[in-house]
Order: sequence, then structure tokens, then C-alpha cells
Amino acid sequence: MAVNLDDPSGDVDERPQRRREYSGASSTLGVAALIILTVGVAIWWFQFREDDSSLASDGYGVIALPADLNPTDRPPSSEVGRVAPDFLLASTDGSEERLSAYRGKWVLLNFWASWCGPCRQETPHLQRLQARRPDTLVVLGVNQQESRDTAAEFVEEYQLTYPIALDLSGEVSTAYRVGRGLPVSMLVDPTGVIRELRIGRIDEEDLLALEAGYLE
Repeated sequence: MAVNLDDPSGDVDERPQRRREYSGASSTLGVAALIILTVGVAIWWFQFREDDSSLASDGYGVIALPADLNPTDRPPSSEVGRVAPDFLLASTDGSEERLSAYRGKWVLLNFWASWCGPCRQETPHLQRLQARRPDTLVVLGVNQQESRDTAAEFVEEYQLTYPIALDLSGEVSTAYRVGRGLPVSMLVDPTGVIRELRIGRIDEEDLLALEAGYLE
């Protein structure tokens, strides 16, 4: 008999030559499945980044606003009363969206994502607003770091006629101080100055009030 030196009680080990207990095939298979899943996710992620990386690095993001387009004496900022930071982003239809291109119209900037429930709830109201005011206002949706395909599916699902810009890098959202608390909407006047900031879901009553206060 052998004494188990690791046991402070000094008990005798009746099977000193026994093999270490095997935990079973399920444990080994579980580890293997975890490794396969991790590798699969990594491949998907890098493929996604490769597909859209050119959109995020090809001059898109916040851009300088020409001095003659700034009606204030202060730098652009996402605050009410300040001129909105200009940006250039790719769109779901293959074109580009530049905020300053809409000077002369009211712009309702709407920061959203397809996973955001309140964003989905307010989208039909935004589409109706765009249909009511095609000549004086444009709703400009800014998608939060989702792929072009995901945003395009959203456009098709809700039959949107207003443009959607793709903020793949998150640079524009950062400049506008938009976090994960979506949706966030900002009403920009025809001179580029932010007049209203709304955090959270907008409903039909809210939009009618904005129209009555600014567009009538």
C-alpha cells in the first residue's frame, strides 16, 4: 500500500497505480465545438469587414464645412443652435449622402439601427412625414454600423423613399454624440442649424408638432 502524500490526513491510497479518471467524450466534443464556433465567427467577422471596409475608409465620415455654409460664428456641433457637422457617407442605393447637399430644405436627421425596436416603431411615421413634405423637407436616416445589405433589407421592408446613409465606422455618430440609446433625431433648418433634438421614439403627434412649429 502507498501513502497519498498530497492528503494531509495521511490516508492510505488503496490504488496507487490507477489511471486518472476520464471525463468522457462529451467534454472533448464540447471543447471542439467551441473552437469551431469561435473560428467560424472570426471568419464571418473578417469577411464582413473586408466587404464593407472600403466604405468605411474611402473618405467617408465627418468632413469640413465650407465657411460660407456656416451661418454662425462658432464651429459645427451637435447642439441646438449650432450648425450641424457636415458628413459624407455611402447610401444603400450605391450613391453618396452629404448633409450640406440639402441646404435650402429642412432635414430631419434620424440615427437608427435595425435591431432597435423603437426605431422600427417610428419608421412608418417618418415615411409619412417624408410623403407629406417632399418639397420642403428630407428625412435622412443614418444607420448605425450595420452592413449595406442589412440596411437595404430594412428599406425594402418599410418601403422607404427617404435616403439612408451608412455610418459604418461610427465616426458621424460619435461627432453627433449618439450612443446606443437609439433612436436619436435632430431637426436641421435650411441654413444648416440644428433647431430640435429628440432622444427616443418619435410618434405622429411629435412630427405634427414639429411641422406646425417650423414648417407652417
